[in-house]
Amino acid sequence: MTHLTLLDILAVAFFITCIFGYGWLIHHGPLKGTNISAGAQKQRHKWMETMIHRENRMVDLIILSTLSHGNAFFASTAIVIVGALAATIGTGSGIDTLLTDLPFASQTTPAVIHIKLLFLMIIFLVAFFKFAWAFRLTHYTSIMMGALPILRDDNIEECRRHGRRIVQISTLAGEHANGGLHTYYYGIAAFGWFISPWVFMAATMLIVAVLFRREHHSRGHAIISGTFPLDADPPERTETAKKANQ
Repeated sequence: MTHLTLLDILAVAFFITCIFGYGWLIHHGPLKGTNISAGAQKQRHKWMETMIHRENRMVDLIILSTLSHGNAFFASTAIVIVGALAATIGTGSGIDTLLTDLPFASQTTPAVIHIKLLFLMIIFLVAFFKFAWAFRLTHYTSIMMGALPILRDDNIEECRRHGRRIVQISTLAGEHANGGLHTYYYGIAAFGWFISPWVFMAATMLIVAVLFRREHHSRGHAIISGTFPLDADPPERTETAKKANQ
């Protein structure tokens, strides 16, 4: 067999349907505004409101620089992965030999393996472009932060309008970075295609479930959104209080 099987095509269609369906749900559907990114959006507004009243904004630029370095790291890593996959295309027959030793691995041909490698390359190229653009947007965000006027009694509204623009562009950078991270997750699922289309589809469902869990029902989401209970004292604080009372 030298071409993709019907099951392979159905697995790819299932993968595309899942990732675009989940993307629609969180950006346009009923899940819009309910994920951890929406909670981070509220924190960005608070950050800008706080920054407006600071004369020394070096700490804000340091925070933004840290975010920028993270985007640059993931962008460069995506390019390294693409290069490694491109180098692997020349050894497709070797991968075929390796897969024959794996249990439950479907039999395939070097031509099909090349298609799967190209598919992975496309996924991580998308991740690269998302992180590269997020990196540029954080650069523009730092420029806009530098252009924020010093707060005075006669320019409060001007500073707030400029702060809202900073929130908008930093949010756009965050959305692209978040999309890049999603693409990394989907790339992990796509590796299952080398074993079998069934593993590919199962990995896709698992990845989408993990993303949904972490972005909508994780403790991180609850903390950022302000719904995590803060009534109980941390264990170390309680122990310190006991010793102080002795």
